[in-house]
Amino acid sequence: MSTSPESSGSERVQIGIIVGAHGIKGEIRVHPTTDFPERFFDMRTLCAQIPGKPKLELEVISARPHEGKGQILVTLSGIDDRTSAEALKGRFITVAPDDRVELPEGEYWIDSLIGLDVIDAESGEHLGKIEDVMPTGSNDVYQVRADDGSRKMVPAIGDVVREISLDDGSMRINLMEGLWD
Repeated sequence: MSTSPESSGSERVQIGIIVGAHGIKGEIRVHPTTDFPERFFDMRTLCAQIPGKPKLELEVISARPHEGKGQILVTLSGIDDRTSAEALKGRFITVAPDDRVELPEGEYWIDSLIGLDVIDAESGEHLGKIEDVMPTGSNDVYQVRADDGSRKMVPAIGDVVREISLDDGSMRINLMEGLWD
């Protein structure tokens, strides 16, 4: 499971935010919002955008970790002073959905799970839809809006989740005793 806020569909996927300038030569500080911050080191272009405004496509000259800060320092073509770098502050760094990091089999982007139909694996009965995924540390918990309108919590563990089919838009679960009460 990835806890990244990356989203699917035709929308662009947020992977970071520009939080300011570094130094006086136009380097920017990026706070990664992806589970895969190393992706910045191989980027050739960077798309910086603010919702409702045109996106900026900028050529990446270099990227390096900002040691001890959890940030990435990026040098961009055409951004060569602190003022230009500060003007980018607050812009989201995005990629096309097809450019997301490929997850290992059995792992899913959270937004891919939102809206899945939850089905009782034994009876085939429709139980509800996934509304949210909550990371808890040991395992995620799926928040399901049941067909009767109530909210149910389903642990993302192998004994409960039997099958996830993004193609079918469904998740089949084993209704262990007490789970749906």
